[in-house]
Amino acid sequence: MVTKVNEVKNLVELGIREPKAAFPKIKQLAQSDDWKVREVAATCLVEISKKKTDEVIQEMVHWADDGNPNVRRTSSEGLREAARRNPDKVLPVIEKLKKDDNLYVKKSVANVLRNASRYAPIFVFELCKKWTLLKNPNTNWIIKESIKKLPPEQQKKILSLIKKTITK
Repeated sequence: MVTKVNEVKNLVELGIREPKAAFPKIKQLAQSDDWKVREVAATCLVEISKKKTDEVIQEMVHWADDGNPNVRRTSSEGLREAARRNPDKVLPVIEKLKKDDNLYVKKSVANVLRNASRYAPIFVFELCKKWTLLKNPNTNWIIKESIKKLPPEQQKKILSLIKKTITK
């Protein structure tokens, strides 16, 4: 059983050379019942995305629609690094996941946005502000978790917008 990234070094190297050849193997890891194996899958994607960002994002757009929540979670979690560098690029994936009702997926989306907020706080603030209009309880959960690293005044603003949409 694969539980460490160094055990799949060849897979990361393949992903950098030929992403399409590596994706099915990484997806198989993402489907595992073992959380350590799923973390390896996400970390492989993070490493590959450092060199092949667009290719990874294009594939994750498809994974975000998968019936398996472990795969959907990996589609988000594997974009951690890409979201820090250029959060706009990961929008096609997180937009697909913003209403997901699976807690594992919601935690990942929130984590990606919370991490991105350190580097692009305005982006995360504006996105969460926009998402409050959806009036979706799953999206609201993601928003509340995503904004925790934003300045307190921005957090209050977002939370008040959520409160307004709930009471209307």
